[in-house]
Amino acid sequence: MSAFLLHCLIAFFAALVFALVLGSWKEVFEAARSEGPTSAKVLPPGQVSLIVPARDAAGTLVPLLQDLHAQRYPKDLLEVLVVDDHSSDGTAMTVRGMMRAWPQLRLITSTGEGKKAAIAQGVAEARGEWMVLTDADARCSPLRVAHIMHKVQVAGPDMLILPVETIGESGFIQRVQADEQTALLGVAAGTALGGAPVLVNGANMAFSKAAFMAVGGYEGDHWASGDDIFLMRRMLKARRNVGYLLDPEVVVSVKAEPMFGAFWRQRLRWAGKMRGVGGAGGWAALAGMLLPWFLLYVSCSFNLNEMMVQRPIACVLLLASAWMLWLLPVLALTRAVRRFLHTADDHRPVRGADFSTFVSLVAFTVYAPIIAVVSLFIRPKWKGRRT
Repeated sequence: MSAFLLHCLIAFFAALVFALVLGSWKEVFEAARSEGPTSAKVLPPGQVSLIVPARDAAGTLVPLLQDLHAQRYPKDLLEVLVVDDHSSDGTAMTVRGMMRAWPQLRLITSTGEGKKAAIAQGVAEARGEWMVLTDADARCSPLRVAHIMHKVQVAGPDMLILPVETIGESGFIQRVQADEQTALLGVAAGTALGGAPVLVNGANMAFSKAAFMAVGGYEGDHWASGDDIFLMRRMLKARRNVGYLLDPEVVVSVKAEPMFGAFWRQRLRWAGKMRGVGGAGGWAALAGMLLPWFLLYVSCSFNLNEMMVQRPIACVLLLASAWMLWLLPVLALTRAVRRFLHTADDHRPVRGADFSTFVSLVAFTVYAPIIAVVSLFIRPKWKGRRT
């Protein structure tokens, strides 16, 4: 057997494993989606604290607070805590203005530094049994809290991972982000629903106050970002029940970064956070990211003369199959997520989505390894601070 044929076989089986893994995620995703939305009826209702860590968020906070005020949940059992992380704009003034007509809204001035300190202080001062986290630039449905608490009563988790949709309104950069995050939503949901969560988005997650305190919150955590994934890993390490709620009513939407510079800094920050994750999930993510590069290496390394005497048809079929096994499962998983998000928002366009996903997948394949390497040496500023 020639070296090239051996490489073709390795490429094929690596892509087959990749396809089987993504196929299993899509299967559990579709199964959870077919169950339909849960009932919003909560008996008896529990006390909930909605925590919004905010830094220089005056431009985005009002629409979110309007969404939280519109929650169809008993007002006496719901409080909203905006934790001001040393904002230099009118964030605190905006909250104070809304507090006059909203007794359940509270403003907390963070005494620490950074998002994790703001969240931890919000949890410490919260009156609720359950904490629901929302980024200050997000939007949500009025049934979000009711459906989350119904899931809590039915399944009894300690932490819930919840779906986040990234909306790319225009331009290539925003479209790439929207497609990328759609695929990652499928990964987060598929792994969590399969019992082995690897991703969580801090823009939308919930946990019990008791569980947060029991695992030590963010105590001893030296990473500036990662309030979401590091908390999830602490919960898992402590053998806490981490679940996923796939329900259109609990989806939170955020806007994609409009400019390349902001997109680049955000990805560097995320890549830096992932360095601290480690474990099997981190290595699996690295393998998946490098798989298309290995396929490209094998595809470009053949010698025509050698190939002609070493089963050329077999080599071509193996390579073509490997590329299809890499591409088609990603498209299928992303398509399933889009159908789910389309249920959450009937105005979201879906035509041409597969082609858009393909283009974004190629772009991701190119820039992800570059960002991973650059993040080893560069720590970008985020809202005036080094991550």
